[in-house]
Amino acid sequence: MKLCRFEHEGAVRSGVVVDGDIIDLHRAAPGLAEKFQPGDTRALLNLGESFLGECRGLIAGAPAEARIPLEEATLLAPIANPSRIICSWVNYLNPAMAKLPDQPIFFSKYESAITGPGAPIRLPKIASDIVVEPEMTAVIGTAGRHIAEADALSHVAGYTIVNDVTAFSHRLQIMVGAQGPYGMAKTFDTFAPSGPWITTRDEIADPHALEVRQFLNGELRTSANTSEAVFKLPRLIAYLSGFFELQPGDLILTGSPPPNAGKPDFLSHGDVVRIEIQGLGVLENPVAPDKL
Repeated sequence: MKLCRFEHEGAVRSGVVVDGDIIDLHRAAPGLAEKFQPGDTRALLNLGESFLGECRGLIAGAPAEARIPLEEATLLAPIANPSRIICSWVNYLNPAMAKLPDQPIFFSKYESAITGPGAPIRLPKIASDIVVEPEMTAVIGTAGRHIAEADALSHVAGYTIVNDVTAFSHRLQIMVGAQGPYGMAKTFDTFAPSGPWITTRDEIADPHALEVRQFLNGELRTSANTSEAVFKLPRLIAYLSGFFELQPGDLILTGSPPPNAGKPDFLSHGDVVRIEIQGLGVLENPVAPDKL
């Protein structure tokens, strides 16, 4: 099942993508408004795994008026207000790193970085050397603390794509000469394009067997497989849950593979970034100057 947020006729809605259409969940079952408001994916996930099963039933029996052709709607980021955006740092072999960390390392992005498919990545006025980082991302569906690795994937509602856009000008390597992530380089407005939807866990047999491709202006720049991740998702989830209780709506970015050329491209106004991850769809965004 492909859960989405979308805009149609000036309203933000919740839906499921099926065969080129979106099934508007609240039109399929108006009583859902008592459980969660249209467009509130976090609230939907908080209703639990059993509710996702109800949604599958709604799709099968959806009336014609609940169907909206995909081309008549605008897809939005599948979660507008994630409870956390947790990003795994250096989780793929990188020739620029002399030594990989012995345990997972994380940084965070702010909610304000979220933007959707087709929305522009804005080039900040105060930063430069902006790069693309395509990442398979887990969406937590079931809360948990001190989760065992063997149970970790049962806490995942599904998967989506997030582009971990980064301003190299504001990395610690540039600013103080030390290795390590620096959150402010990662969390300018629009620096977390996400989507196009959440593919539920039952449709992805193995999240670490997915092809990842990233294009810039139609030219392939990154080609990899999520199997190459150093720390797999069960390890990341188990490790994080030792620090805090994971909550429905948390996004866990699993790291980006290095570009084919070894060095990333710096984005310019007019560029178009396209990320394809097997089973998760396509996330495409133009690049534009800061609007302010």
